[in-house]
Amino acid sequence: MITIPAIDLMGGRVVRLVKGDPRRSRAYSPDPVGVAKRFAEAGARWLHVVDLDAALGAGANRATVEAICRDVDVPVQVGGGLRDPAAVAAALDAGAKRAVLGTLAIEQPDVFETLAASFGDRLVVALDVRGGRISLDGWRRDAGPIARALPALAAAGAARVLVTVVDADGTLGGPDVSLYERLAALTDLPVIASGGVRSEADLRALANTGVEAAVVGTAMYEGRVELRAVAEVPA
Repeated sequence: MITIPAIDLMGGRVVRLVKGDPRRSRAYSPDPVGVAKRFAEAGARWLHVVDLDAALGAGANRATVEAICRDVDVPVQVGGGLRDPAAVAAALDAGAKRAVLGTLAIEQPDVFETLAASFGDRLVVALDVRGGRISLDGWRRDAGPIARALPALAAAGAARVLVTVVDADGTLGGPDVSLYERLAALTDLPVIASGGVRSEADLRALANTGVEAAVVGTAMYEGRVELRAVAEVPA
């Protein structure tokens, strides 16, 4: 399992949200490109960059995302507000190696199937989960149980899924390991875990569930996890 640092952008700064709530944000740096370069120097295999302003319909950090993709020698997966084919194509054209999309994949399966046929494993489907149910549009709408969505996504050509436990995200309360264990029985798709990681022990527990990767944000910014020590975690 690899550990993927998270760089969440709001108002041009690196921030972390608590439980996906934009009213509960913590700012960590005014220099996202510098943060990305430090993660690259520490051994990151991938970077996970999310434009929270775009996700919430409150603007965009496009120039910053493009600068990270251009100036940092690590592949970047980019998400936030990619709700139509043009936005997905623009993110990939701007230098992202993967585009992370959620609402479009769930609510427009025919469109997603066409995108998947074109871009294959350059697409990641983001499933933000509360109580086993998917939340859309910046965590504001319910879209049903994750167990129902996974087979449909696989049939439509999804290459992998990023499953974020929203109520754990940014809390340093520990990941929902049992959820990822259940997902291993529900799907053969590679799974990227996200939400709640607070320690190296949490990462080892996630690795043992069989997930492909884990996205980590707050624990790194708060100095609880050192990327050099966990860039790759054996199962």
